[in-house]
Amino acid sequence: MELTTEILALRPYLFTIAYNMLGVVEEAEDVVQDSYLKWIAVDKVNTPKAYLGRVVVNQSINRLHELQKARENYVGLWLPEPYITLDPDPSPTVEYGMLFLLERLNPQERAVFILRESFSEEYDAIADITGLSAENCRQLLHRGHEKIGRNKVTRQVDPEKQSAFTHAFLIALHNQDRSELEKLLRTDIELYSDGGGKRAVAFKPLFGFDKVLKFLLGVTQLPESTADQFDVKPAFVNGRPAALICRRSNGELDSMQYITMSNDEISQLLFMRNPDKLNVRQTLKFP
Repeated sequence: MELTTEILALRPYLFTIAYNMLGVVEEAEDVVQDSYLKWIAVDKVNTPKAYLGRVVVNQSINRLHELQKARENYVGLWLPEPYITLDPDPSPTVEYGMLFLLERLNPQERAVFILRESFSEEYDAIADITGLSAENCRQLLHRGHEKIGRNKVTRQVDPEKQSAFTHAFLIALHNQDRSELEKLLRTDIELYSDGGGKRAVAFKPLFGFDKVLKFLLGVTQLPESTADQFDVKPAFVNGRPAALICRRSNGELDSMQYITMSNDEISQLLFMRNPDKLNVRQTLKFP
């Protein structure tokens, strides 16, 4: 069948499903492209959105099995590729911190979770897309919540507050202000960082204020981390406020900093330093 305007308009919906399933932008784009090739090859479809959604979910599940095997040899901790924009692009529906937590789910649990929690699909629709029964979908969603932790699936923080806390954290870190950091960070703060074996990071997750603070202050005291070598630029990751740290000498994007919050404190720090995952969808310009 032909790729009509109506069918092509489904691309953002399909991409969002694929990206939230895979956590890799290029892989998601490939899945969507393959779904359109399958569309061209069929003769008749009664419900295009459901058909293409099913194709994308199935291809994503298959691809996720392959990617998970490949990630067994990944150097250090693997974080999803952040969808970085300089404007609040609403396309990726799963908040970045939650996208990281979805790594705890198997592919079918992940598909059901995304369709239900991100798109508010009814269980009958999810069943149609996944090929499972509605009751099985309910069970998978329940299991997914249990794996993630029900207290983790919370309402999103106001973007202005998230932006303000991100800025306050970076200022306090720059000033090595322990008392201010104690106010901002939870005592059970978690830190996750991904360098892909190409840039220095904490090789394993860090838990607790003292361990996290020791690591952060150690980083700021390295010769390469002197403040006059970097610019911090506000940005958005999966449509939510974040910060980009760029080298002033050449404008190179060094890292992405993302926070998650709980009860007006920072509960999680996510650092992306793997250059292969730092793709910005607009040109960065600094004064």
